Amino acid sequence: MRHGLQYLLFIQSQYWIRSMWSAFWQGSLALAVVWALSKAFPRIPARNRCWLWRLGLAKSLLQLFAAPQIDVAVLPRTRTVLALVVSDHLAKSIPTRAQLSRDFGRPLMILWLVGITVSLVRIVIALAKAHYMARHSTSVRSEEPNAFLSRLCNQMGISLQPRLVTAGWASTPMTLGMGGRYVMVVPEVLLAPESREDLQSVLAHELAHIKRRDLSWNWLHTVVKALFFFNPLIWVAGRELRIAQEMACDEMAIHATGARAARYGKTLLTMITPSQGAGSMWEVASASAGASARVMRRRLIELKYIEDSPARRLSTSIITLLLTCLLVVPFQIVEAPRDRVPTPEIATIRDQTYISESWISIGIVRPGTEESLLIARIRAPETS
Repeated sequence: MRHGLQYLLFIQSQYWIRSMWSAFWQGSLALAVVWALSKAFPRIPARNRCWLWRLGLAKSLLQLFAAPQIDVAVLPRTRTVLALVVSDHLAKSIPTRAQLSRDFGRPLMILWLVGITVSLVRIVIALAKAHYMARHSTSVRSEEPNAFLSRLCNQMGISLQPRLVTAGWASTPMTLGMGGRYVMVVPEVLLAPESREDLQSVLAHELAHIKRRDLSWNWLHTVVKALFFFNPLIWVAGRELRIAQEMACDEMAIHATGARAARYGKTLLTMITPSQGAGSMWEVASASAGASARVMRRRLIELKYIEDSPARRLSTSIITLLLTCLLVVPFQIVEAPRDRVPTPEIATIRDQTYISESWISIGIVRPGTEESLLIARIRAPETS
């Protein structure tokens, strides 16, 4: 029984390391493509940039769960390249993937399970923190802020109005997810009569997070980051996705309130925080309008693109989304077939015929005699 469990664990670790390696580098390649498209087309609308990053993150899950994809056999084989460039001796001395997975599969799998456990604990802490903050907030009883919120909900098509609260600990506005319901926290300074215009912009921005279901979509990044916490590109993708979400909400808020981009930018300047202040798993429970000065600068630059012509924004969106869907999601890059196929060498010695490049011997014997007519020796495929 004990040996059976050890063998089962060994088989599972072998399958796990192969799947994780494929998902790691195929997902990293997809995120690199998304990053390149974002840099090549800086005027992509933020809402479409969100979908680009989500598609890139989904690639890792598709690879991990072995979703059907089209193989593109263009990747050179490492051992073949080393044999041609350096020497055959060096190529043969490098351990194969089978050897590496056999030697390191089990300890790496244990470390991965520890990382998964830590990620789950952090998610639970983030959700508990959101509930704690919501309970230690005070409902806003003033009629005017609730009237603003009700009017914006009707205008933006949000049927379930969030609860508007304030708290002394709140330095920037944020939206807390409470299991299908939302709590919108605003700083006390925004409830002053002289901050009426800023309050409308802030409420519209936070409602945009609810309208776009950002907290629900953030679970995609949270799951991928929990599974591939060791991949730095996943963390970069999460940062870029959060910034794109804030930019998309900025645009939606401007359209909802009819505010000018310059006036809305002035409101954003009041929400600069020393750091982003969000935990690594905090995005599943909260969305905050506050950001660091560096991130806020990017958001202010994005406001200039809001006034671009709709045709131009639509064309760049279609191009980038099609490139991502066609090049990233349905394809996976695999190793190319070997360039050299062994050519059998045939030599006749007395009554026997030998075919070289050997590994397996196949003998054909004439019935009723002991004379060997043909022995074929075939090379077995190497594991690179």
